[in-house]
Amino acid sequence: MNIHSEKEGKVSQGDKKGLIRQAAIRVFSRKGFYKTRAEEIAHEAGVAVGTIYNYFDSKEDILLSIFKAELEARTSFFEELRGSGLPVPEQIAQILADHFSLLQENTELAQVLLQEQFNPGKGFKDKLVDFHRKVVERIEALIQEGMDQGWVRPCNPRIIAPALFAVVQSIASWEMIHPQEVVRELFHSAPAELADFIWNGLKKGDSR
Repeated sequence: MNIHSEKEGKVSQGDKKGLIRQAAIRVFSRKGFYKTRAEEIAHEAGVAVGTIYNYFDSKEDILLSIFKAELEARTSFFEELRGSGLPVPEQIAQILADHFSLLQENTELAQVLLQEQFNPGKGFKDKLVDFHRKVVERIEALIQEGMDQGWVRPCNPRIIAPALFAVVQSIASWEMIHPQEVVRELFHSAPAELADFIWNGLKKGDSR
């Protein structure tokens, strides 16, 4: 039995798709999407190349799966918060804390998401736009909820939501242009700083 067969035998069918996706994240973060070959992902995952195509149609399909998994995780977290009964300012703080925690704890995933944000491939741009649109829609819904509850000043959520998304994304992009020690310090402070910045711009009158 070869090494790939041994490793594959230890992983259930249900886990293999996630195994391949995590291996792709590691290789994409090191080499970039375009320079990565399917053989390298297979080697990283400890599976045969053919196994990849049992779960994914192409390298692009793996990347799309990475974004889809991230979107599903974010959507689940947003929905959980919306049902929590927490005041809107606390929901904003929780969203920011979760976002920057992800960036710090899953640096390889963060690098892949950022790389494709700034350099989306042909045929993938529309999918990336759809990913961002769905995240912005949930921010928009949160702002509208805050207005309905009297926490947030009257504003146009369709304008404010993408503006807030862009602010957070701009801080996240520092990982690509600054040393790691600077980035760690920045990401540690970012949730509280941004929560204050955003809430001071959104709050209605004397809302706390």
